[in-house]
Amino acid sequence: MASTGILLLAPDGLPALRKRDGELRAFKENLLQKARHNRELAEEVRRLAAKDPELFEALARRQGYARPGETVYSFRERGERP
Repeated sequence: MASTGILLLAPDGLPALRKRDGELRAFKENLLQKARHNRELAEEVRRLAAKDPELFEALARRQGYARPGETVYSFRERGERP
């Protein structure tokens, strides 16, 4: 009974516990996002190791390369300066 009162009224009681619980949830979500990103990167590495021609083309295009005879157009967001 007294422990409940202490938990509710202590400076590091229930409010601090709720705050830490929220922080824990945020850290877990961040960890899940990083794990998903790591899986995507691992798949990309696997494809690179297999010399996947479609992946090589996609990577080259991301860097602004084009095939001979192609014209590359790039678009900026409104208000974005060159």
